Amino acid sequence: MKRCTAAVPRCATGLAHSGRRWTSHSRSSLTDEALLGKIEARLNDDKYGNKIKVDAKSKKIVTQNGELPMSPLFDPKWIKSKRRQTKARPGPPEGQFRLQLQKNPFAHALATPIRYCAVTKTQQPRYFLQRFDIVRHPETNDGWMVPSNDAYRHIQRRNEAHSREASAQANVSEAGSSGDLERTPRVTGYVTSQKSVLDAISGPKKRLRGALLAHRTGMALNPDAKSPVWRHDMSEVVLQTLRCEAVGELIQRAALAENKFVQPCLSWEDIKDVGGRGCVLWLPKATDASTARQHATFDVAGANYGGKLPVHDLNWLLGEEEVSRLRRESHVFRENELLVLKGWPTNSMVELHLLLWKLQGYLDAPSA
Repeated sequence: MKRCTAAVPRCATGLAHSGRRWTSHSRSSLTDEALLGKIEARLNDDKYGNKIKVDAKSKKIVTQNGELPMSPLFDPKWIKSKRRQTKARPGPPEGQFRLQLQKNPFAHALATPIRYCAVTKTQQPRYFLQRFDIVRHPETNDGWMVPSNDAYRHIQRRNEAHSREASAQANVSEAGSSGDLERTPRVTGYVTSQKSVLDAISGPKKRLRGALLAHRTGMALNPDAKSPVWRHDMSEVVLQTLRCEAVGELIQRAALAENKFVQPCLSWEDIKDVGGRGCVLWLPKATDASTARQHATFDVAGANYGGKLPVHDLNWLLGEEEVSRLRRESHVFRENELLVLKGWPTNSMVELHLLLWKLQGYLDAPSA
């Protein structure tokens, strides 16, 4: 009687326990027939070419020389329990609630991953924090803390795409270099996105600046980046960047015809008649501080969705310089005092609403 010399290759055990634990498998590849087919294909890969069958029901391996007990590693149920199945892609939102939730900026803000602020020692959704990356200065090779653009990355990508279409050949080299920088892993730190917090970090207490990277140790922190340079006007740099991005996007949205994204209103009562309300943009002519901040939200009676709208005082939110640019480059904002920014289920429009709300929280003074 010929002895069975079928050797189980090492890769056969990999059927049950994949080395790449992050790999997901399709539903069709995890059926009993598919898994048994892969096992038998490996078992039959011997020099004799003997036909070997695996019977999962009787727990036996059938060969030409007889039956052998089946190893538990070949059980399709056990293999399936150790493999992660690929999740099906979500379908289009159905129902009014899901449609409204998809374009709700506050839901998107709360759904961001939790990050830790080492200065305030709090854990918050990433939207409420300002991210800083350590980059190397091109001349001195020193590490510098640079604010990142988590809140409006889709807006910047869309603007870059438009600029590349306008001058494609001139931006080929720039696009390649910026892509390399974006893929380069960097050491990051998170701080509560509030101007008063950044002013405190820029103050005389060095321990606050050191707390930014206190939890970054070992191989996660380059020796050259242990003491990065922090600009003392960092709060103003972040504020100006947020304002510039918000004004540029508002100008582009208001330039579209038929009031697709920005709807002017003659009075506060007209806001109730605007479809797809997102937030109210207010350019008060009065310079009195008591009247400039009297509106925080606007209530729409009887509305199932969008019954409470945030009101953004653009004079306070954007500053005198950016408001002048907004009125100079957009006739919609130059000729109207009250406007409604509509809500759309696109990434760039959701991020525009988030950017305005981020500015609101950035400038708000902490309550005593």
